[in-house]
Amino acid sequence: MQRYVNGGRHPSPATAQRRGYTRFVCGRFTLTEENADWVAAQLGLERDQLFEETYTPRWNIAPMQPSWIVTAEQEARRARLATWGLVNWFESSRRAGAKHINARAETLETRRPYREAFGSTRCVVPADGFFEWTVDNGQRLPIWFHRPDRRVFGFAGLYASARLSGEAEATTTFTIITTLPNATVAAVHDRMPVILTDETAIDEWLYPKQSPERLHRLLSPAPDGFLQAIAVSTRVNSVANDDPACLDPAPPRPQQGALPF
Repeated sequence: MQRYVNGGRHPSPATAQRRGYTRFVCGRFTLTEENADWVAAQLGLERDQLFEETYTPRWNIAPMQPSWIVTAEQEARRARLATWGLVNWFESSRRAGAKHINARAETLETRRPYREAFGSTRCVVPADGFFEWTVDNGQRLPIWFHRPDRRVFGFAGLYASARLSGEAEATTTFTIITTLPNATVAAVHDRMPVILTDETAIDEWLYPKQSPERLHRLLSPAPDGFLQAIAVSTRVNSVANDDPACLDPAPPRPQQGALPF
């Protein structure tokens, strides 16, 4: 039986931290839909043979791995593969990407790695869930956050293309923007990815001439109730595992006082 987190009770981030929950930024996500055409339809993509032929479902996408992003090109949404971890033209080392898997919404216009991309190269990162971890007796226990209907959604992201050291061709990389958590995520983490919750939000985020004021209004937590959380298998803890078993429900655990799951 699936065990849902936060049965109507949402502790503050400070309370969550005292309970031993991890405070690391979100660093894994999923895109498990098997039908490429269905993913394309949900994201409003132009028909793309490369996407249709190479898309595969993913159950444990990790930093420095390739995943899909959606960009606006000639007034159409198009998919392209990119590596998770933003590397700009002034940072030629691939290792720089490991520091830029997430970008805080509050500092997009003040931090150099994100300032230029925020103004000109915004993207949407397709996903249908993301993981955070709690800690119990030293063991990291993954929680999968996803929509109740498990439909695909989009994270607000930034991308850049740069020629990395030792490589002849430019590499496209991306970062996922984070914001304060909604009530569902706050029990586990003090940040959450920015989720563009509908078509209008995606259009506004990708619009090349969008005003900074409107962009910042999009960088808010997803509404309470948009996501649900399930404790899942510790297979997720290893980036070597990327299969449906990563989302198997976690086995029951002994009652742990006031823990919300």
